[in-house]
Amino acid sequence: MPRILSDAEIAMLVQEKKPLPSDWRSRMVPRPNQGDHLRSSALDIVGERSHAFRLIARENNLPLQDFSVILLFTDSDGETYVLRRNNGEHNSKHTNRWEKDRGLPNAVIERRMFHRHFATERYQLSGYPIDGYAEATTDYHDFSSAVGDLLANCGFERPIGESPGAGVGGA
Repeated sequence: MPRILSDAEIAMLVQEKKPLPSDWRSRMVPRPNQGDHLRSSALDIVGERSHAFRLIARENNLPLQDFSVILLFTDSDGETYVLRRNNGEHNSKHTNRWEKDRGLPNAVIERRMFHRHFATERYQLSGYPIDGYAEATTDYHDFSSAVGDLLANCGFERPIGESPGAGVGGA
């Protein structure tokens, strides 16, 4: 059974410096997969504190705005935890169950809205998926900018000379 990650540990893991290899862009370009999705090859990265991370990107064939860019942490015992997930426009609403259970106003994200998922201690303690909490965002507008946003906000270090805002296919 996975352990509970505290909010402080989650924040430390998200901000841990994660150096990107020089060929990260070509490795993150979605490649054909069975079914409706295109999926990139996962990119494994060791952070500056020797933690193991994986960057995964999934993009649907149709609609193209339905995608996920995911940062995973693999603990020393082999358990994996989703720390962040940038999602595109899905056909369904997203419900923040912890907030809904308490009648809070940010319980629902309407369909077809870009949104970010965050790992939280409270979701784990309540028996919900670690990344069950999400917030709507206008900080990205497509797959490439969602990759760039996750890289910019999750401690990734780009190769020397690379533009900080660039995502997959970006400048």
